[in-house]
Amino acid sequence: MPFNLKVLSAIIICSFSFIIASCGTKSNSQTVQVKQDTVIIIPPVIEYGFTLDSFRVVRDTVQPNWTLSHMLAPYGVSQWDINQAADLAADSTVGLRYVKEGTPYIILSGLKDTSNKVQYCIYPMNLVDYVVFTFTDSIEVEKRSKPNMITEHIMSGEIIKNSNLTFALDQQIKNINMTGEMAEYIAGVFAWTIDFFKLHPGDEFKVIYDEKSVDGLPYSVGGISAAWFNHQGNEFYAFEYMIDSATNKVGYFNEEGKEMKRPFLMAPVQYSRISSGFSGRRFHPVQKRWKAHLGTDYAAPKGTPIMSTADGTVIAAAYTRGNGNYVKVKHNDTYTTQYLHMTGFAAGIKKGTYVKQGQTIGYVGSTGLATGPHVCYRFWKNGKQINHRAEKFPSSVPMVDSLLPHYLEYIAPIKAKLDSMKVTPYIEEPFM
Repeated sequence: MPFNLKVLSAIIICSFSFIIASCGTKSNSQTVQVKQDTVIIIPPVIEYGFTLDSFRVVRDTVQPNWTLSHMLAPYGVSQWDINQAADLAADSTVGLRYVKEGTPYIILSGLKDTSNKVQYCIYPMNLVDYVVFTFTDSIEVEKRSKPNMITEHIMSGEIIKNSNLTFALDQQIKNINMTGEMAEYIAGVFAWTIDFFKLHPGDEFKVIYDEKSVDGLPYSVGGISAAWFNHQGNEFYAFEYMIDSATNKVGYFNEEGKEMKRPFLMAPVQYSRISSGFSGRRFHPVQKRWKAHLGTDYAAPKGTPIMSTADGTVIAAAYTRGNGNYVKVKHNDTYTTQYLHMTGFAAGIKKGTYVKQGQTIGYVGSTGLATGPHVCYRFWKNGKQINHRAEKFPSSVPMVDSLLPHYLEYIAPIKAKLDSMKVTPYIEEPFM
């Protein structure tokens, strides 16, 4: 009786399929399925650097008033070991002092361990950082981070009536954390040249920046490499450039190679509004009488950091009935500034302390004769109080001659990219 070739083929296929399927069951990195003569390979499930196929996985969420004990005790961890893990987690290298309600976490146990005793507990601190608790041969607690993806992006926008920079950025970014970061970056770059309390409708900006993302989700601004701002018809450029490769020192310079940094910041706080300007005659809201107001009031939420607008030495950090908590800084023989109504001083701020431009010296409050949280910023020139917003400060310092040719060559294509960008107009969203 002749041998049937179809039967032989079927036997070979079945035998081959059995061998593949058998090998697949021994692998923790992949699962292999066979359907007729098609081989389907299912990739392993990997989260936080762990191949989950290798473990028994339990997902849970931190409930109100929970501690590490609530998370770990149900999985065979003694209170002694939990206390040890908590101490390790509170260390400065990890920085986890308590678990937060609503945070999802993962418990990993051995596949064949019927007791379901935890081997690893994964607790995410935020979108990027997470803590791994290890309960195998010894107790270990380690803070880890997901890999970042950094990509270059461009963005533009315009200021409309009764709005500000933050509002304009929010129309483009749609992420409240990144909006705040971007506003800080832009305000920081142009802090010496643009008064962000005087933005006008029609002002425009363009930005080339780095965006950080994990798992395909943007979460942070990595920095600004170049920016352009059209303020009241005046164009301002800023380009990031390394001026000392030995120390990795970078700065921002304009299209002519002049440093953006100036002697004084335009304001001592960010993201506030001017509630009262410099005036020779103003009705005092507390004393109920007309008197001079020789300063500028910046209204901001209580606790907002107050910055020294220039380098200098603290000559007073005290309290008076009218000024409340205040700091006075002497910058040189010409200029002195004062910051009133603080809720408190920053750490280390006292008479004789040397402070740097942009350093936090205190926090917005309403101490003294104040009706609400704000900082009254006062400015002296040659012993006379003046309106700092009307003062013409010295121009920026030009780049050293040896660096200028390379700088101009470096920024040429970047400037061309900025110039070719069209500003994204504001489009009012329909009312729902």
